[in-house]
Amino acid sequence: MSLNLYSEARLLSELGQRLKDHRLRRNLLQKDLAAKAGISVSALKNLENDGKATLENFMKVVFALRLEKELTGLFTPPALSIAQVEALKQPGRQRATQRKGKGQ
Repeated sequence: MSLNLYSEARLLSELGQRLKDHRLRRNLLQKDLAAKAGISVSALKNLENDGKATLENFMKVVFALRLEKELTGLFTPPALSIAQVEALKQPGRQRATQRKGKGQ
């Protein structure tokens, strides 16, 4: 299933379901995975049922299921052109330019 065009809630729910599928393929009970991840069973149920969990608990379950390698490419930067590499040699900006609103 593609992750394109999902709302936040739908994407969270889909990720929770995917973790549940991995747990079931490994024939693990919720209480066993929760213990292995170091979280409560209710936290795992919330994650699996509707994707509601802290990022920390999500990552604990990912590591308990040994899926951390699946996340390594999640936010990798795109390949840079020569011009972009040259631009990186310039001093980096420390903050964004303040936008002037109407009436300023």
